[in-house]
Amino acid sequence: MLKNAVKKFIGILLIFLVIIAFPFHVTAQKSTEGPEIRVYVNDTEVAVDVPPFFVKSFTLVPVRAVFEALGAKVQWDDSAKTVVITRGNEVRVQPGNRIAMVNNVPYIMEVPAVGVNGRVMVPVRFVSEALGARVDWVNETKTVFIYDLKEQKEQGNVQNGGRFASDGDYYYHVLSDGVLIKENITTKQKEKISDNITGDLYIINDWLYCIGREKGVTRVIRMKKDGSEKQVIVNKPVKSIQVVNGWIYYSEADNETILYRTRTDGSATMKIVENGDFSPKNWLVHNGWIYYFDNRNGTVCRVRIDGSDKRNLTSKLSGNYNDGKIYGLKLTDGEFLYFVIYKEITDINKGKYASGLYRVPVSGGRITRITDKIPLAINMEGEGLYLAVENRENSYSLIRCKKDGSEVLTINEYKKGDIPQSIYLDNKLILYTVIRGEGKKEELLFSMGQNGNNIQQYNWIYGRDYHKAKKILSDAFSAHKSLNVLHTVQTSSVDKNTGMPSVIYETTINRSRALFHKKISVENMSFFEIWLDGENLYSKRDDEVHWDIAKISKSEAAEMKKSVFDYVRPTDELCNNLNVHETENSYILKGSGNFNSFVSEIFPLLGLDKGINIHIAELELKIDKKKKYIEEFDIMLKYDTGIEEKGEIKELVNKYHFINSQFNTAFLTLPYTVSQSIKAKESAEKSITEGLKKFEQGKYEEAVKLFDTAIGMYNKLFTAYLYKGNSLYNLGRYQEAILAYTRYNEVNPSDKEVFALMGMCYFKTGDFSKAEELGKETLKYTQSVKAYNLLGSIASAREEYKTAVDYFNRAVSLDSLDYTSNMNLISVLYSMGDYNKCIDAVNNSLKYFPKNRELLYVKAQCLADLGKHDRAIEVYEDILAGNPNDFVTMTYMAREYEKLQNYQKAKEYAEMAKAIYPDYSLLKYLSERLNYDLSTTAGEKLANFIKENYLYYKETENVNREMKSVIEKGDLFTVEDVRKLLSTVRSQDDSLTRLISGYEYDFYFNNGSVNQIETRQEEKYVYVRLKNLYPGISAQFIEFIQSVENPGEKILIVDLRDNSTGLTYEANKILDALLGECTPGYVIDRNGFVNIYSSGKWHTSFKKTGILVNEKTAGAAEFFTLGLKTFGNDVSVIGTKTAGKGTGQVIYTDRGRKFAVFLVNHYWNVMQINIEGTGIKADITVDQNDKDYSNAVKKFIEGK
Repeated sequence: MLKNAVKKFIGILLIFLVIIAFPFHVTAQKSTEGPEIRVYVNDTEVAVDVPPFFVKSFTLVPVRAVFEALGAKVQWDDSAKTVVITRGNEVRVQPGNRIAMVNNVPYIMEVPAVGVNGRVMVPVRFVSEALGARVDWVNETKTVFIYDLKEQKEQGNVQNGGRFASDGDYYYHVLSDGVLIKENITTKQKEKISDNITGDLYIINDWLYCIGREKGVTRVIRMKKDGSEKQVIVNKPVKSIQVVNGWIYYSEADNETILYRTRTDGSATMKIVENGDFSPKNWLVHNGWIYYFDNRNGTVCRVRIDGSDKRNLTSKLSGNYNDGKIYGLKLTDGEFLYFVIYKEITDINKGKYASGLYRVPVSGGRITRITDKIPLAINMEGEGLYLAVENRENSYSLIRCKKDGSEVLTINEYKKGDIPQSIYLDNKLILYTVIRGEGKKEELLFSMGQNGNNIQQYNWIYGRDYHKAKKILSDAFSAHKSLNVLHTVQTSSVDKNTGMPSVIYETTINRSRALFHKKISVENMSFFEIWLDGENLYSKRDDEVHWDIAKISKSEAAEMKKSVFDYVRPTDELCNNLNVHETENSYILKGSGNFNSFVSEIFPLLGLDKGINIHIAELELKIDKKKKYIEEFDIMLKYDTGIEEKGEIKELVNKYHFINSQFNTAFLTLPYTVSQSIKAKESAEKSITEGLKKFEQGKYEEAVKLFDTAIGMYNKLFTAYLYKGNSLYNLGRYQEAILAYTRYNEVNPSDKEVFALMGMCYFKTGDFSKAEELGKETLKYTQSVKAYNLLGSIASAREEYKTAVDYFNRAVSLDSLDYTSNMNLISVLYSMGDYNKCIDAVNNSLKYFPKNRELLYVKAQCLADLGKHDRAIEVYEDILAGNPNDFVTMTYMAREYEKLQNYQKAKEYAEMAKAIYPDYSLLKYLSERLNYDLSTTAGEKLANFIKENYLYYKETENVNREMKSVIEKGDLFTVEDVRKLLSTVRSQDDSLTRLISGYEYDFYFNNGSVNQIETRQEEKYVYVRLKNLYPGISAQFIEFIQSVENPGEKILIVDLRDNSTGLTYEANKILDALLGECTPGYVIDRNGFVNIYSSGKWHTSFKKTGILVNEKTAGAAEFFTLGLKTFGNDVSVIGTKTAGKGTGQVIYTDRGRKFAVFLVNHYWNVMQINIEGTGIKADITVDQNDKDYSNAVKKFIEGK
């Protein structure tokens, strides 16, 4: 007793000491610096009239605003000057007092409550945790998060599609046809409460929230639990939602990288997260956090519900992770996040993870694998996971295990052939769905106990008059099938707002004679008539003389005879949704709903496309009680057009009324005019056959006359118009061909390729716009080789070569055996200067067209343009092997040998060609050159080249002496003799004429595989180093820049430092590849002859261009720099002033002695500007060292 009294005394004393140690006026210590503090309670920001503040690093918040939002009761005890906060626990705090009473037990707070502007401010963490809530502080945004830790039982069911929910009294099911069913748990009574529901069911108080189809678009909707008061909450296309703490989280269907949230009444919509994967069932919201896959960083991460405090839960993936789903986020229990890895991955830390089911702590940490199986469905309850997994091919099990993967128990083996879909849990009940069936697949729902016991299949009988409707429809279906003759009148009307008239269809069928007749009238005027006799189909309009005649298959004939009554069967869909009413003589079956199966079957019979989204259908059947015949049938369909008006999808209403009569009494006979049309067609076909013979012989004029004769006999034979158009096209009579193709389209509108044929006519006349329009019109209906070739030809003619390549590639992929497509692709690649790709395309085409001369010629030319003359000769030899008398090929071989300076071999092939056809112009020119080559010594050739081409050539005594010395040595002079000659001839101001020999010559001129350019591709820019402008370098440059993806988004850096040797011609070819239509410059030789360089339309555009130069950048490199700077878009010169050599070089090569002379030959001008002696000033000046250049380039790329 004494001990207890002492303890009590000491306790009271301590409390007293604490109270007197801390005075009431603590507000003097309030921190007012920094941004305003925000407070979220269970995911919703709390509005306060007195802002929260810091006291000694502790956050104080207004007690009533914050804790009433938490669901607590807040009272003020005026007598004790104390705030009483009750939510399960009772917390009492007194302003100025650090002692708080929690359920009458004293606790010491770090800081006391205070009064501010009539509001009591309390320490948020202490009070919240005393009430059982969790508190987090995010310093970055100065935000307090208070939330109750909840299990969120519905999460697993929603992640499985959300087509099942329970409120304790009722189960709610969404069927595969979109019908929402309410099932009494006790009585098992079912009733339909809505149509057009997709899933994601949530039950919040008296409301159902879900994804539903509204006017053909899936949106977020809510309704009362009886289906009433349906409202659209998010009026945008949405595929998936999560409803948590009064907020709906969703992403829009057309951009699933952004997550939004809105209140459950649709107010206060806000964007939360960007650059995530928010596709259906791949993200989660739980206890104030959003879990998702970050598309930008390749990580699984979490972020708070206000978008702050982002944390990665996994390491970044290495390599490409955009080629399909990597992660599938499945569930979270507040402690772990459970996710699937679909294929083996490696993260940035070189950690490897095989496929399977994993979990990771929600705050980050070690990732552990639960199972190596990828579940088809997963759910959780309590401490258990429920998984549908594959055991072996087409064999599946439903297993239960602990959340760490241990204690695995198989609780159900799926039936062989069944494909698991979803697992739903409700207390001790497991519901699961499967897809069953070989052809028409069916979704089935089963229920069982938590250990796999008491398995039962659900049946979906929910209609009020289901059984009665089934009996009536069964009898009516049997009666209809037994009919031999039947006459039906169908009246179809569309929404009056469209202005479309009513259409009446009268059909009569005689099954015993296999005879069928249909007449279509518009506004009571006969319009179109059809007769079907077995498989022979006859049709015509009232204003036509002849019948269209066609032979159709038995299956097509059977389909044509079908009517909507063939589909009025006793299906569950009809029996559940039709209610039965009776009159004295008839049954009336009426109902509304989606009727997905029934309506989709009769779409073609109603003249509707299968892609139409039906919002609601209303059916009404009148059935004779005695005879069981369907006498009348009314169908009303509401559907969307896909057309928006004032932000809403336009809705139309179609009505169809059917009246049946003349049961087994109608009479049918085929009209006499049908036989007349048959005879006329036979005569016309004979004329077409004769016309095709003339066409194949190239006698197009005669063919046209025969096709016209056929048209005069029987104008329904559409092939006559097609063949006539082809003949006129070959005659070059394009306007007449267009008329013939137009008529062909009128009589045979199903062949959409005719638009491409018409387009080719317009292309030939130069009307590219009309031709392009027709090519694209063809592609609206069919993937057409002709259309792609047409569009490619147009793009090629416009010099839009990349577009042309794309079109021609599509044509080849559609039909690799179409020669025109292959040749078109090869031609445009050659025009682009992409010679290696052109060779690849030729090699691919030769698989289908082996030894084709035209293809081989292009290949040889590409090799020659790449400087690979030996390989070009090999290709020409292949051509010559196929035709030993091919004088053209012999001439080209002679030309290639001449380029290799093998003049004897060149002469041999030239003589062979001359023996066959001596007047070939190229052969004559080549023969003259060869005569010179063979009759002139190497010394004379070199001397003559210098005399004729050197810009500064002057005859002096020394020059003449050295020239004579080289000439006298004939073919025996050395490289040293050449060097001595050049030293004598070279002008004192000429620093560009130079001799290349030895190793350098072998490296650049005898190494066919050497890459003369240095390249690098980065995310923002591409870099090209041109050390010189030797022959062939332009081809390498062009192929490289054409390989750059999205060049318009990248910066081009061309490095010309120390580039002082090369050909102006090569520089111009590179300019042509980078510039649009313009004249970059011209050259002037010593005799005043001007050669103008031009650039075509085709080019590769970059975002901007930087050219690196220094004082050694000279000659052709300066021509390139000034030309690109003058005519290019956003070009900057970076470095120092260039050498100022406004001259260009030509080249002389001696393959035998392995030397090349680059000889100054001409002046060049750009826009009448020559920089001889002045150089080109840099736009961005830098010093000479590489570091300064690197820094300048970096700033240029960053736009600084």
